[in-house]
This record gives sequence, structure tokens and C-alpha cells, in this order.
Amino acid sequence: MSQKPIPYYWSSVDWEKLVADYPPPPHFDAAMAGLSDEAVHELQNARFLARMDDAWRVPFYRERWTAAGLEPGDIRCLDDLALVPTFTSEDLKHSAERTPPFGDHQTFALADMSTPLKIQSSGGTSGLPRPTLFDPIAWEVQAIQFARAFVAQGSEVGDILQITLTNSLANTAWCSSTAAMHWSGMVPLTTGSGAVTSSVRQLELAREWGTAGWVAFGEYLKILAETAENTGIDLRKDLPTRFIHTYLGVDTDGHLRRLLEDAWGAPVYDNYGTHEVGLIGYECRGQNGLHVNDDTAVLQIVDRETGQPLPDGGAGNIVVTSLHRSVPPIIRYDLRDLMRRESRTLCACGARTTKLSGFLGRSDEMVKLRATSVYPRAAQDTVQGDERSTGEFLCVVEKVGAGLAERERMTVRVEARRGVDEAALHADMAQGLKVLFGVGVDVDIVPAGSLAEFTGLGGEGKVKRLLDLR
Repeated sequence: MSQKPIPYYWSSVDWEKLVADYPPPPHFDAAMAGLSDEAVHELQNARFLARMDDAWRVPFYRERWTAAGLEPGDIRCLDDLALVPTFTSEDLKHSAERTPPFGDHQTFALADMSTPLKIQSSGGTSGLPRPTLFDPIAWEVQAIQFARAFVAQGSEVGDILQITLTNSLANTAWCSSTAAMHWSGMVPLTTGSGAVTSSVRQLELAREWGTAGWVAFGEYLKILAETAENTGIDLRKDLPTRFIHTYLGVDTDGHLRRLLEDAWGAPVYDNYGTHEVGLIGYECRGQNGLHVNDDTAVLQIVDRETGQPLPDGGAGNIVVTSLHRSVPPIIRYDLRDLMRRESRTLCACGARTTKLSGFLGRSDEMVKLRATSVYPRAAQDTVQGDERSTGEFLCVVEKVGAGLAERERMTVRVEARRGVDEAALHADMAQGLKVLFGVGVDVDIVPAGSLAEFTGLGGEGKVKRLLDLR
């Protein structure tokens, strides 16, 4: 018999307060539109100070902030946020190494265990995945974030939502299914990825059971479209798809979006988030920037070199402070994703929020080629925009030469469709990528399907676009 009382989930949350604090759809749009900029700032400020109070009791923050010369009470309001040191995923990794297995930023929650907890993690592309603990507030608020997105993107009560990510250590699938069932009146169909439910069966289920919305990565949507073509399924006529919730990556020219919308005959909506903080931004039906969940996060865009906040419109690293997470607190987390931010505006959909651009690249993947900063994932636009390619690519970075002659070299491997003029594709890719990057890169044209073993296309998680051999 457990000596501690069991922390039942149903009684661990004040549900009326949760709904009032973090309005689920359709109440969120009206709630945010009804608040002035000053009122939103006051709301964020109050929640920020509460999270700062939480964080000072956590060794990870207390030691970092003390070393930076801060003391409790020095940060008096949200306007002082830039004085707080940032941290990165590497810092969380080191925290777990110092205080295994969960790190000194969150082990306190397990020691107390007065509330139910769940473990989710990063993808773990190198070494063990990065664990994050979730209490019920963090769990349900992330689900509310996703529910807001689904409704903004056209979901209706009773819709079947097909989720082609597996309920695993990563939490996108969990957030989606919880959002559908708890907070938006949809029926989650948790097929998992193609490794769990074959692509043919995914399409058969969607046709027979009436899938209205999809949650899927863009690359897998392409695989499903190719599978449909090969099996005689007409995505436009045979499937009742009304909306697609995805993550487009670097798609500034809209090549991938247009490709998917043409294939599926349904609108495709971009989204952005991280497993520690949840869905930070989502597109509405206007497809004119990502709405930020301003009641759950404060965002800064900082200069990649200096770390100083940039004015609205400037491109830099996105730094996020969670307003709802206490287990663990997330204060000034530098995600090292390149984005742009715009101040609150009233959208035609009725929401009045901060807006984000789409994803522009990863600053920690930056390659220096002949004194020029190059972001490998930006190649997506150029590759996707050429119909002679499959749209699949891999940037291989290595060091060549020695001593003073040592330099970095990047080769972009591009898959070609069968039967195309590979020499012409090579020439056009080399020229297009040179214009994009501002410096020439090597190009290899490779057979269709040959990159999957390196990119992970068709498996679990995000597709990899960088093979770093440095």
C-alpha cells in the first residue's frame, strides 16, 4: 500500500479556473480580441512574475541566475525580461548529466509527487532523448493550444481527426488526440505513422471512416499522395478532407504548401511549437502568419550573435518564456529557430494576437562558407520548387583541407524523378542554390528514394536535412 495519497488526475486540476485562465475554442478569439495591448501585458506580467517565483526555487535557475549576478526581486516586471540569461537545449542536457536522469530543473517534481506526472521527450537524434515532465496543467494547456489551432483551421464538432504521428515519447500526437477529445469535440483517429499503420491502410481508413482533418508532417503527406496515385485513390474525390494541420518548415515561397494543396484539394495550415512549451503559433484560415498563444507564452526575437532583442520584423532566434508551466518552469529558452515576430493585430478571423512568420531555419545548423552564413534547411524552397526533383534533399557538411587552408564544404544531395535530364537539373540546382545562399555549393543529383536512410523519411519524427560530418 502506498504511504503517500494517490494524486488523482481528476481532482488535481481546478477545471473551472483552467478554462477561465486559458480559454479553449471558440472562446479564445473573443477573449483576446477583447483585451487591449495594456491588458494583455498586465496578464502576461502577472503570470511571468509567478513563474519567476517558481523558478527561483529550482536549482537550475537559481544557480544560473546567481552566477549572472541576479538576486530574487531584481526582476520586477516583464520589461526586465532581457536581463534574465537565456538557456538552450544543451543546458538542459547538461542539467540531466549533473542530476540524472531528469536534471536539476525538474527532479523536484518527482521528489514531491503531489500531482500526477507524465514523461515526454525530444526526438533524441543524438544520444538519449531529452526528457520533460508534465503536470496536468502543462498537459491540458498544451492540448488547449492545439484545439485552438484545429478550430481556427476549420474543424467542426463530430469531425474525425486522423493523427499520423505515433503516441510515443514525442508529444505532438498526444497533444493532438487530447485536444480533439477534450477540447474541440472531434473524434481522434490515432493511426500513428506509416511505420505503425501502412500508408495504404491510412488512406483506406480515411475513405471508409470519413476523415475530415489530418495531423501530419509535410513529407508524409507527400508519401500519402504518391501512395494514393499508385493505388487508384483520388484524394480530391474519394476523401472528405477539409483541412490539414502540418509543419511546413522553410517554405517562404510556398512551394510545399501549393504542392500539397494541389494534391489533396484541401487547405494546408502551418504551425510551430516545441515539446517543452507546446504549440507556440498556428495559422488560421487566412494563412497570413501564425497566431501566438499570447496567454501561454511570451516571445522575443534576439540577434543570433549578440543575444539582444530585435525590433518587430527582424529575423533572429526565437526565445520563449512559458506563462503556464511550473513543472518545470521555462524562462527564456533559446530555441535557436530563426523566425520573425509582429506585434498584436486584429485578424480577419477575429483573433487579436502576436504573429510569427513561418520557420526560417535553425541557427545551430548554420554553416560558414567563404565568410557567408548559410542555413541548410533553407534549400527546401529551391528544391521543392523544381518539379524535376522529388522534393527530397540532404545537406552534407564536412571539413576539407588542413591548417590555414581548412574550410567547410556543403554538398546538397537532391533526389531526381525518374526520366528527367539530370545534367540540366544539376545546373539549375547549382545556380538556384547559389542565388539562395549567396555562395556556391556543391550539388549531387541522386536517385529517387535514395536519401530516406539518411533523412528518416517515412519513419517516426521529423525528417533530417543535415548530415554533419565536421
